[in-house]
Amino acid sequence: MSRRFLSHTIVACALTFGLGGAAFAQEHEVKKAGEAAADAGKDAGKAAEHAGKAVAKGTKKAAKATKKAVTPDTTTAACKDGTVQQGKTKTTACAGHGGVQ
Repeated sequence: MSRRFLSHTIVACALTFGLGGAAFAQEHEVKKAGEAAADAGKDAGKAAEHAGKAVAKGTKKAAKATKKAVTPDTTTAACKDGTVQQGKTKTTACAGHGGVQ
């Protein structure tokens, strides 16, 4: 009888500690997987942020180049002396011609 009790106790202990260790190992692996997923999310967020900044910078640069290509550097103004002159502004265009009409 005592042998039977002893063998059952040993089997019960082995199962208990074996399963407990497996549960701990599984819990540890789940925690590591969660941390890895969080790190991947942070990395993806940083990559998206850098990509967004690059696109915004490129868009601003392209808009500035387009504006410069479309907008001339000079304007035309009718002056008080009856002439039509060009300059950066209407005031500077008619500076020696009595001002803008």
